[in-house]
Amino acid sequence: MAYLSDMKAAAAYYPGSRTPIQPPARTLNTRVPDENAWDANPKILKVGGEDREFFTVGQLGAALGGRKPVTIRKWERTGVIPKPTFRKPSDDPRGQRRLYTRAQIEGMIQIAKEEGVLVTHAKPLTSTRFTERVVALFKELAA
Repeated sequence: MAYLSDMKAAAAYYPGSRTPIQPPARTLNTRVPDENAWDANPKILKVGGEDREFFTVGQLGAALGGRKPVTIRKWERTGVIPKPTFRKPSDDPRGQRRLYTRAQIEGMIQIAKEEGVLVTHAKPLTSTRFTERVVALFKELAA
């Protein structure tokens, strides 16, 4: 029996070494983003005297296939998506909070599905009509 327990203890070390085997420091994120989780916590703000739901850059990124907020900001900066219609002051002195309406996000999700943008790296954004259609959506919703 002592021999078996020695083998189990030895299995935790590299062969011929006293260096323990460490699990990988970081594993790949294989979690599939839940496309319905983005709207779990809307910001409720008064616009024109009535309460409206707004969503942040992070929530928009989650809705668009789990993209990071930095990607959404880059898309805005480079003209892939229009600048948000609504902004609110932030506690952070660097800027304001970008806010999107439910209609804007749901419209972008639909367009992204139709254009194949939700599948990361499936095809370059420049080979789709995603930008053109999202700009048209924002204009339509603003009217």
